[in-house]
Amino acid sequence: MDNLDELKEIWLSADTTIVPGTAEMLQAIRKYRNGNLWKKVMLVVAAALLTGILVMVVFLYRSAMVSTRIGEACMILAGLQLLYGNIRSVSRLYKVKDHSNREFITYLEQVQRNRAYYHSRTQVIGMLLVFAGMLLYVYEMVSTHLLWAAIAYTFILVYMGVIWLVVRPRAYARQQKKLQETIKKMTELAKQF
Repeated sequence: MDNLDELKEIWLSADTTIVPGTAEMLQAIRKYRNGNLWKKVMLVVAAALLTGILVMVVFLYRSAMVSTRIGEACMILAGLQLLYGNIRSVSRLYKVKDHSNREFITYLEQVQRNRAYYHSRTQVIGMLLVFAGMLLYVYEMVSTHLLWAAIAYTFILVYMGVIWLVVRPRAYARQQKKLQETIKKMTELAKQF
């Protein structure tokens, strides 16, 4: 009987102040949702403005070469691809407010899979469209001067190389780490309930 009394004493003396409440879980979900929703909406607005400006350039700038028009088309397609993907992402984020803990963790795991797909497929296609568009768009302006052509194409190659080899992998790794930490935190919170 002694062991039962000791167990009861331990049970009653346990500190329950560290167990999170539902308000903490809802606050974490709200913080994640609002932060990402704001970023995605701003990205959609910026992509829409830049794509709109590029469409205006197509109508206002009279190019003599077809390569310029093909370059413009490639960059507009990349902008539309960015808009489409992020508008879908905003609509998914907007629906997050009605999730339970388990549904939110499942949602975060789906976000992780979507980001991996985006990184390996969608972003690659978009980057290739932008790269081809820049190379073709600049050709008309620098085709008459070899020095300007060398400078412009060197700049484009270095810029795209830095984006592709440095910025893109680091951004993806940072996003994945942050998402992993969020999933881990949410899973630990859900287990404590």
